[in-house]
Amino acid sequence: MTVTSASQHIYLWTLGLLSLFLLLETLAPRRSGASGLSWRWANNFSLALLNWYIMLVASTLFFVWLARWGRAEEFGVLNLGPVTGFIALLAGTQLVSYWLHRAFHRFPLMWRIHALHHSDPEVDVSTGYRHHPLEPLIALPVGAPLVLLLGVGPESALAYRIFAVAATLFSHSNVHVPQSVERWLRYLLLTPDFHRTHHFVEQRYTNSNYGSLVPWYDYVFGTATHPDFDEHPQRLLGLEYLREPADQRLDRQLLTPLRDLDPGTDRPPAVHTG
Repeated sequence: MTVTSASQHIYLWTLGLLSLFLLLETLAPRRSGASGLSWRWANNFSLALLNWYIMLVASTLFFVWLARWGRAEEFGVLNLGPVTGFIALLAGTQLVSYWLHRAFHRFPLMWRIHALHHSDPEVDVSTGYRHHPLEPLIALPVGAPLVLLLGVGPESALAYRIFAVAATLFSHSNVHVPQSVERWLRYLLLTPDFHRTHHFVEQRYTNSNYGSLVPWYDYVFGTATHPDFDEHPQRLLGLEYLREPADQRLDRQLLTPLRDLDPGTDRPPAVHTG
């Protein structure tokens, strides 16, 4: 598999899933429509275009290239097959991602970068790519070495990135998942309700449910929380600050790490230690 074909796969996959979840949000929304949707989407999707190319080059293409290079050079500890390689890469990267996510909430400088993602007053598919461009660039050097250490092939690396796109869009989508399904699915996948809890304005919820693609390590390390199913449509999302319409403007989003926030708000919320 070439790097070019990998980019084509991930491009078409993203467009297809994005269209699907936008349709599902319209047909079966979890939360009723909030005001200012067009303003949010204009700025969120503008930021998404920038992050898309960064994540395509810095994540998908680099992961696939790294896997190809590692196989060619016979570099790797386990030299896993396609299926086991995908599972091992998912489990390994998500363990690293879990602790990195907690670090973004723990350390003030990292929180000022990550706060942009949490400052969205609503959560839908557009929020999935609402990250400061520095964030994926920080995450890449932490997770990429696992591709080499595990010795996974390019097929496993591409499958992981395809899953990552699907999980990111699904977990941020404003799609209603029936309670009977969500009750068991949240132990396997990052459901919209599970991740939306992480975007509740209350600090005890903001500092929980740290999983980015799967919820497994929140259960392992005791940071999984499940508010009542019926609370989700009424809960306030986002942060106590950065809530003005002007804060959603693209230029102000990009400058969030450098902005003077209100006194005391440039620190991360109190860390959950459960």
